[in-house]
Amino acid sequence: MNLASDFSRLKVAVAQFPAVNDIAANKKYIHDLTLQAVADGVELLVFPEAAMCSFGSDLPTLREIARQHSPGFIAFMQGLARSHQMNIIVGVLSLSDDPAEERVTNQLLVINAQGEVIVRYTKLHVYDAFNFKESDKVKPGDIKSDGSELGLFKIKDFTIGLVNCYDLRFPELSRALAVKGADVISVSAAWIAGPYKENHWEILLRARAIENTSYVLASGQTATRCVGNSMIIDPMGSVLAGCADQPGLAVHVLEKNRLRQVRSILPCLENRRF
Repeated sequence: MNLASDFSRLKVAVAQFPAVNDIAANKKYIHDLTLQAVADGVELLVFPEAAMCSFGSDLPTLREIARQHSPGFIAFMQGLARSHQMNIIVGVLSLSDDPAEERVTNQLLVINAQGEVIVRYTKLHVYDAFNFKESDKVKPGDIKSDGSELGLFKIKDFTIGLVNCYDLRFPELSRALAVKGADVISVSAAWIAGPYKENHWEILLRARAIENTSYVLASGQTATRCVGNSMIIDPMGSVLAGCADQPGLAVHVLEKNRLRQVRSILPCLENRRF
């Protein structure tokens, strides 16, 4: 049985590069990394948060980029997914649907192999920490009574939940995704470099995998502004594949049997009391 027809196995990749306000340069990185993933037979490719522009830009710049480039960038990503029959997760910044809202929205899009946007997850926890104030520029997503604010989708036998950068520091979000059925948590980030930050990135990613007995896919932007260090993590917390600080790709095959094995010997989700 080949991989494409085996629904219990999923070949995934996490990509990393430094996004700038030169949209064409970002597209070149994305195009080249996508071709590399195609050559590796990848079925799900994860790109970083805000992959279309420089996340640290001021609000007028972000608004202008969102207005001018967001629709075309999304269409470009849809074309890549459709052309290569690949599922893609990518971070974009867009204008708010509310005309009175000056701030942009920070979203993760899931694009299926037919080029359709099937999920738009709006970042819930904006990065107001380490002397940064994302809420000045980005409107956080709203919490809904029905839980529809969560980003969840299925590929083959795998249910995948979305986490956007600073969301990673709030374990209740990843747990909510796991309770809703996620056995893979996909994290897209522009994890800003600084003291302690690279340690926090890896420790938190591995903790989310261990406590939820889930695979974690982590894609982050690279230096000079961000830490890179994208990785794929086993449900027991081991790093299965990863990148260092340069643009590139890490690839691994997720196994449904591995998830069942881990959840059998470590039934955290069944044993929880809260």
